Amino acid sequence: MKKITKERLLEQLAAAAFSDYSRFCKVVCEGGTQVLEVTDTSLLTRPDRLAVAAVKAGTKGIEVKLYDKLKAVEMLARFTGLFDETSSVDELRELFDEFGAEDRNETD
Repeated sequence: MKKITKERLLEQLAAAAFSDYSRFCKVVCEGGTQVLEVTDTSLLTRPDRLAVAAVKAGTKGIEVKLYDKLKAVEMLARFTGLFDETSSVDELRELFDEFGAEDRNETD
């Protein structure tokens, strides 16, 4: 059994907090019809795999469920001290804006 460490917990929270559904599926046009294409799991990174809560096949196709992103962000913010009683809405908005700008500039 693997040891539970602070690093492993943070890795799991970060994977959920920064997950992006477009890593798991995309909508493609085939002959004028939109089709949902699911990503081959062998192409997923470790953080991508950690973000997945469940995968199931049903009568309507494959369902990929991710962990609660907002809850993970909240837990990370509390753990790192970014989210406390003294934080103002403006400070938090600034942090999210900075992260969003960095995220848009990333190339995976």
